[in-house]
Amino acid sequence: MLLFPAAIFAQTGSVEGTVIDQRNDGVINLAKITLENISNDFQTKTQSDLLGKYKFENLAEGNYQITVTRLGYQKEIISGITVDGKKTEINIFLSPVDIEIEKINVTATKTELTLKQTPSSISIVSSDEIQNKNLLTFDEVLSDVQGVTVFKTSGINVQSLSIRGSSDVAGGGIGNRVLLLLDGRPSLTGDSKGALWSLIPISIIDRTEVVKGAFSSLYGSSAIGGVVNVITKKPTYRSFTSLNLNYGFYEKLSDSLRFTDKLLQFKGADISHSNTYKKLAYLFNLSYKQNDGHAEQTDYEFYSGIAKLMYDVLRNRDLEVTLQYTKSNSAFPHYWRKDPGKIAEPFKTSPGYIGDRIKKETQSVDVFYTALPSAITKYTSRFYFYKLNSLSYYNPNNFVAQQYAPQGEPLETTIKSYNFGNISQLDYEISKRNYLITGIDVQWNVVRSNPESILYGNQQLNNFAAFAQNQYKIVKDKAGNTILSSTAGIRIDYNKFVGLGRFTQLSPKLAFLYAPNSGNILLENTSFRALIGRAFRAPSIAELYFKKELFGGFDFIFNPNLKPEEMLSAEIGFRKQYEKRFTLDISAYINEYDNLIQYVNIGGNINGPFQVQNIAKAQIKGIEFLIDYSSSLNLFKEPFGYAFSFNYSLIDARDLSKTRKEDFLPYKPSDIINFSADLNYFGFNFNVNGKYVSKVDEVLFYKFEEPDEYFQLDMKLSKRIFGKVTLFAAVNNLTNSFYQELERTQAPNRSFNSGFRVEF
Repeated sequence: MLLFPAAIFAQTGSVEGTVIDQRNDGVINLAKITLENISNDFQTKTQSDLLGKYKFENLAEGNYQITVTRLGYQKEIISGITVDGKKTEINIFLSPVDIEIEKINVTATKTELTLKQTPSSISIVSSDEIQNKNLLTFDEVLSDVQGVTVFKTSGINVQSLSIRGSSDVAGGGIGNRVLLLLDGRPSLTGDSKGALWSLIPISIIDRTEVVKGAFSSLYGSSAIGGVVNVITKKPTYRSFTSLNLNYGFYEKLSDSLRFTDKLLQFKGADISHSNTYKKLAYLFNLSYKQNDGHAEQTDYEFYSGIAKLMYDVLRNRDLEVTLQYTKSNSAFPHYWRKDPGKIAEPFKTSPGYIGDRIKKETQSVDVFYTALPSAITKYTSRFYFYKLNSLSYYNPNNFVAQQYAPQGEPLETTIKSYNFGNISQLDYEISKRNYLITGIDVQWNVVRSNPESILYGNQQLNNFAAFAQNQYKIVKDKAGNTILSSTAGIRIDYNKFVGLGRFTQLSPKLAFLYAPNSGNILLENTSFRALIGRAFRAPSIAELYFKKELFGGFDFIFNPNLKPEEMLSAEIGFRKQYEKRFTLDISAYINEYDNLIQYVNIGGNINGPFQVQNIAKAQIKGIEFLIDYSSSLNLFKEPFGYAFSFNYSLIDARDLSKTRKEDFLPYKPSDIINFSADLNYFGFNFNVNGKYVSKVDEVLFYKFEEPDEYFQLDMKLSKRIFGKVTLFAAVNNLTNSFYQELERTQAPNRSFNSGFRVEF
């Protein structure tokens, strides 16, 4: 009874705060935080929420210690914390790891893993790499990634993006076999299942994860060739604003190539602001780009706005809402001018095409809910809406307008596509060895297009899918490090084309990762991976109902018997890091296709008509090699940092069908080399970036005009002054190489640009 009053009036306190990225002040969620009383055995654990906040309550008076761990960051220990019956606020700053293979990714398994733990080939492009290079649009970010090929018809119109030769080249991204995700949300158009690769503002990108290979077991149809996941920046815990401005121009062409005496210019601007206020964190971005174009019919103007809001609903219950709007007005791209009996004029377009325009407007809403009911359970659910409104204008002299519009009048075509979807996922840690995820993925695509005589009319595609994946740690050492692990997953998709047909597909995957934990220098920080999986791609609405390719004017014949294509993929790989400087990654893969969807010329001449058909057999195999090296030394008592990167991709793509006319699959260059060098000294950063692409052996439309091999070199010099301002000057296509990515489509000549970035 004498002790009872003391128990009643005993003082308890709390410890709370925010976990913050020391590099950029961004909030860090899902950090594991352990609080220990140093005078007894008391211990309690929690995780930081979506806004990076954590809280320990009802703590007895005493001295405590906090230990914080997070994948991708160095471990942090804070001692000397005194709890005296009051609220103690402690913000925890974590430093990103400085070893490449410890960087995290979420795309390969839909769970967070380091590169060393990832059982598949993956490349990550950080925001620092984007700033160091002279990259103005998002497709340029991807063009330097190992195994990625980008085909452009003009500055903002990406015809195709391919990983390991997966995608075809056709108008509007038709034949796309790469899934674009924006913070995990699918960002594909409803008609062609293509992505608007150029329309993502690069200033808001924190990192881009490019996962290569068959990933239908997690993501379904469009991921047959791989996945590109753009992870945008998180709001900062205190006010932060950045402003970027740039201006540039193309070098004037020689008299024989010139189509105008005007100086062709381009410019851009964007502003971002983020902050955290009580339970709300936010990030806003506005961007603008304008380009006169390097050739006729390559000019464009682009606007974008993004708002990212995070709200702490309840403890460990958070809501994230992202709103995005883009608007572009660009010249409709056409092949270069080549009049009968005359030589080609690669920077010019036939007079009948001058004035053709294409206007695109996108709107998206993404609502993402995260719940952490316990230390071993996580639940997420996202509802998203994505709308594309595309209007194409063809001047009265265009032969398509003369064929389909009233005499002497222009022709306008419209495409409106609507994507509605929900992705819900449950993560459950069954044991220290077993981590299970299950989920559903539901999507509705509605397309309205006009005129139906050219486009696809009014169509709808529904998809329902369920997936499951189990990560199992087979062998662990005495310290708890995983030596051998497996990842097994499966997904079932049900696709229904309203009024036409339905398909059901099963996509399994099995992967193993061996990471020997040895004191041997040859095996330290090393992992070996093996992966086998089945993937599929259902035909898109555009492929099923396509009637005319307006880029080149080719006619297409409707094919109602088109089937889904299927692929069996196998890969082995090796990843190694020597100390903190040297990273090596080698992989070999083979992809066997059945019913590959391909454009086939069924006419008697070069102009077709064409039809989208299933090729019985095809095979794509290859080898990839990557090496990164970074280090520093003291030069005249100042640190001099240097980094070098080199990657090589060998692709062998063959048509194995019995009825084939050519052995090669179209638009698959066999050899791609990327290299870069980065030097840092006295606040200066100097970057050189180069690319070699071998000749294309086969094209679809203009036979015997296959693009030849080419080499391109870019350079950028930047200087940080006053700690808040960065100035830069850059040259693209330094050697002024004359090359094409597609037949009769001229790539940009040499250009110069400069600008600055201010942070406050």
